[in-house]
Amino acid sequence: MKSHSFCWLVKKYIEEHIEELVTLEEIALQAGYSEFHFSRIYKESQGMTVMEYVNMRKMIKASWEILQGKKIIEVAMKYGWQSHSGFTKDFKKQFGFYPALLRAMMAELGSYGGSIMNHVFLYQTKEHATKEQLLEILKSRIQENGIEVDERQLQGAYQCACKAYADITRYSGAEYVTHTLNVAILLAEMNCNSDVILAGMFCDVMKKTNITPEELKADLSEKVVNLICSATKTDNILVIQSTEEVIMIKLAERLHNMRTIEFMDKEQQKIKAKETVEIYMPLARKLENDKLVMELNDLSVKYM
Repeated sequence: MKSHSFCWLVKKYIEEHIEELVTLEEIALQAGYSEFHFSRIYKESQGMTVMEYVNMRKMIKASWEILQGKKIIEVAMKYGWQSHSGFTKDFKKQFGFYPALLRAMMAELGSYGGSIMNHVFLYQTKEHATKEQLLEILKSRIQENGIEVDERQLQGAYQCACKAYADITRYSGAEYVTHTLNVAILLAEMNCNSDVILAGMFCDVMKKTNITPEELKADLSEKVVNLICSATKTDNILVIQSTEEVIMIKLAERLHNMRTIEFMDKEQQKIKAKETVEIYMPLARKLENDKLVMELNDLSVKYM
């Protein structure tokens, strides 16, 4: 069995039994391997042991419940910890702070409009943010991450993107350019350079519009246009052979698509989720971006 299909089945089993005390022996049995062989191929393909993955999933589930107001000890017991102190110790090891801080973080993030799960995942904007609001968020994330971007180039790219995607909407009914602005915000969060961030604002422009590279060059540098062309022409298989810059764009694009996958039909959801596990998560692991890996995984398992 290919490793990606094997991992798909394993993750599905783990998710279905996440509140139980699943063991390595049980998971290996489900996969049809000996414990030794299973442990080796899982770590080789996923970059962590299967029990590290189980622990990570339990921690993410626990975080959601704590943020919803549930007591820490109740959540700890639900997901298999025998004591408050044991859970707290493991939580700090996973995320770098104690679970009691989650509610304080939630209140602070709420005032800025960010996601309450930013301690686990990459920065997330409000679902119905306008393109004008997203531009301001993009500027703030660029500044906060110390990325050098020419203000005039950024404004020019924004106006060009709005024009290129004019009259196109997403499945949700939102202006299409809000998707590409979210891609650019994610790229800023991943500390990409200015060329990659600007290219992210046009991540699928060749597929969605009739605009040509020559027209784009009127507002964008040749380097940015070349990145746009490469990202647009790269499909789900060829992305594996792409440059790191193009891979970053495709990962950001896929992450935002997965964040809004609820607006697709169920069959498309399953296809996108499986592609994400098989193609995009291994790429995210190679880039060693833990937040990206965890969120892509979290979104994928919801639609298995």
